[in-house]
Amino acid sequence: MAALALGAWSPSSFAQHDGMGLVTPPVRLDDTWLVDQTGRKRLLNDLLRQRVTALQTVYTGCGTVCPLQGALFSAVQERIQGIRARHPVQLLSIGIDPLSDSPAALHAWLARFQAGPAWNAATPTLTDLDRMRVTLSGSKTPLGDIADHSTQVYCFDANALLRWRSTDLPRVNDVCDVLGALALT
Repeated sequence: MAALALGAWSPSSFAQHDGMGLVTPPVRLDDTWLVDQTGRKRLLNDLLRQRVTALQTVYTGCGTVCPLQGALFSAVQERIQGIRARHPVQLLSIGIDPLSDSPAALHAWLARFQAGPAWNAATPTLTDLDRMRVTLSGSKTPLGDIADHSTQVYCFDANALLRWRSTDLPRVNDVCDVLGALALT
């Protein structure tokens, strides 16, 4: 049903091509503990459940592509207000440098991009990070250094299932269209 809703928006944007597009079958990430920007320990799937979610991976000390990703989510945040009025939708930035992406660093990251209440950030443990990154990417092999991390956005339905992987640094409208389609499922 979600595939139909996603396809109805723009088939070319949602077809699976080389690690991006519609994820078929949908994938659930292994549940893992995260520490959010307030210092609270939370389970990943508890954060994802009951809300349509756009997730990105960043590290707060990055000075290259991560600020672009923050600006992307800031723009998405502005455009999804209409969807959020009808459906629970959130943005989630996952810190991929557990040694530096502390709650204070995540809080500062969110403040830098004027994150509203529907945009959270959290960091997994070092032992869970690689497994999470591999599952998000759809790869079967370990990924490289965090400096080479993906700039894709990953969209989850309200059942905590990964439904869509974007291109690197996707267009704001594409992310918003997918969130809108998932909110209808």
